[in-house]
Amino acid sequence: MLDTHLLLWAAGEPDRLPLSALAEIENPSNELLFSPASLWEVATKRGLGREHFTVDPRLLRRGPLDNGYDEAGLT
Repeated sequence: MLDTHLLLWAAGEPDRLPLSALAEIENPSNELLFSPASLWEVATKRGLGREHFTVDPRLLRRGPLDNGYDEAGLT
């Protein structure tokens, strides 16, 4: 499961990914998951009005889903 930083980097700045993380992401035998909690975190940070943080959580969710990632369920 990708944490928030890895999810953001994979979606928008893949060159920032550590090589070990990139290898795991690119390994076709791995299931790629992200948590809705990461989207909540992004929405909260965006809601604080920080000029440098412009990530749209809806787009952040859509991109990984369109690229074969799965969204983990919350229980």
